[in-house]
Amino acid sequence: MSKLECFECGHLVEPVIEERAETLPVRGEATEVHARVAVCPNCGTDMSVEELDDKTLVTAFNVYRKKHGLMTPDQIRELRRKYGLSVRAFSLLLGWGEITLHRYESGSLQDDAHEASLRLAENPANIEVLLATNGHKLTAHQRGKLQAQLKTIGNGTYAFDRSCYAEPAMIREQQDVYSGWVPMRLSKLREMVLFFAQLPNMYETKLNKLLFYADFKHYKQHRVSISGSPYLAFPYGPVPRHCPRIETDLVECGDLIAEEIFFSDEVSGTAFKANRSPDLTLFTEEELATLHEVASRLGQRTSKELSELSHQELAWKDTPQRRMISYALASSLRM
Repeated sequence: MSKLECFECGHLVEPVIEERAETLPVRGEATEVHARVAVCPNCGTDMSVEELDDKTLVTAFNVYRKKHGLMTPDQIRELRRKYGLSVRAFSLLLGWGEITLHRYESGSLQDDAHEASLRLAENPANIEVLLATNGHKLTAHQRGKLQAQLKTIGNGTYAFDRSCYAEPAMIREQQDVYSGWVPMRLSKLREMVLFFAQLPNMYETKLNKLLFYADFKHYKQHRVSISGSPYLAFPYGPVPRHCPRIETDLVECGDLIAEEIFFSDEVSGTAFKANRSPDLTLFTEEELATLHEVASRLGQRTSKELSELSHQELAWKDTPQRRMISYALASSLRM
């Protein structure tokens, strides 16, 4: 290794490499990794070597991914290649910005909503639904290539799961314990997103948690949910099953502004801001009361605080990861 100047003692030295356990914060969570650290042989001070620091950070991210069941950059890349798509084409199909997918493939950590999108994209049936809704964004060549690839993958044998990322006619219609005993009310969920997106610092994780608390609190009090949306248990807490698709639609029609905020070179988040007022005439007096109460009591909390709060809920703790959460568990809601 080349000689480096030690900023503590001022000498030009060839660092000594030590192997030790290091603890790094990853999204606010202490993550322990085995690291190789450069040390000044004169004064014993740790020295910053970009190559070693980068490897330690990559290791910490991989430990975090394994703990929380997140897809790795290689898995994301292979998923895209399975469908024969470029980064740009796959981003358009998912309704994302090209830079977002590129960063995930390069090692950045994806948020819960994007992880949900990627997991659903593993099923070719869901890709076909996306092709029906977002295919107009692709070139004719890209659409033809994807259609041919889908035939090769499934050979017409895979079962369609049209309950995700779908237009209203395809949305899950069952009225059961996973919908809060009402059919999926797409229009209400859209306006709920806009209602909470009026609040400041509305990041995607925070928005997901406010939607969850609104639906589950209303179910606890009135035995029905507001939106009829199923919720999935993800590492950062509950996520509305259809929310990524709805957010994309709202952004495309100009009702919602989405901005990617960079917290560091490797970590970013999507911030939302409503570009129009929600249509509150869609809601009953009881539903409006629930929305206002959730906004008043939880709207000033951070994404991290709401994620930690949701982790205390039996609705999240008693549901296996990436499975639908039963509204019956709303009876134990802590809010």
